[in-house]
Amino acid sequence: MYAQVAAPGTLEDMLDFARTKLDIVAPAGDLVYKNAYDILMDGVTDGMVVGKAVIEGVRCDHLAFRAPQVDWQIWIQDGAQPLPRKVVITTLDVPNAPQFSVTVTHWNLNPAFDAQTFRFTPQAGDKQIEFLPR
Repeated sequence: MYAQVAAPGTLEDMLDFARTKLDIVAPAGDLVYKNAYDILMDGVTDGMVVGKAVIEGVRCDHLAFRAPQVDWQIWIQDGAQPLPRKVVITTLDVPNAPQFSVTVTHWNLNPAFDAQTFRFTPQAGDKQIEFLPR
């Protein structure tokens, strides 16, 4: 089964659309917004530099932040291209404080693709369903 809907033309608009219209939240999606810093720092009450760490062989600065409903950590690559390498999000307002973790190992800052890259072709026997109403 699959659900399919036309999406807006930019990644930021698509993430907003998925969240507001389909009730789908992409964990760590905030990292791809142009104003990622403002989004990530909204509501932060404490922050600290944990220290240096190595993520997938890359030396990084490890930072930790606290907000009322979420704690989060980020590992930023050292050097001329300070790219995020790992993010851990701990949700505090849900029982047992679940965590989400993402590690980025291969950054491509100049991707090349066309519309076909994102085209979905269902297989024989696949059934299309509607997204559940919000």
